[in-house]
Amino acid sequence: MLPDFNKRFNHIYSKIPAEVKPTTTSTKLTYASAFDSNFYLLLRERRCATLADMQDAVLEVESNIMAVEKLKGNVDRRR
Repeated sequence: MLPDFNKRFNHIYSKIPAEVKPTTTSTKLTYASAFDSNFYLLLRERRCATLADMQDAVLEVESNIMAVEKLKGNVDRRR
C-alpha cells in the first residue's frame, strides 16, 4: 500500500512545473502530513534529508509499528 502511495505522490510531484514546485522542506512536510499524527511524528524524528529518504523511512516506520502491534497482540493473548 505505501509503495503505491509513494508512486502516486512522486507522479503528481513530478508534474508540478519547476517555477512553482515547492521547496524540499515543504514537499517533505506535505508528504509526512498525509499520515496520522503518531506516524507523522515518528517519521519527522528521522530527520530525512530528501523526499526519497523520507519515503524509505516510511517503510521502516510502518514495519516497526506493525512489529509493535504484533508484540502487543502476543502479550494480550498471554493475559
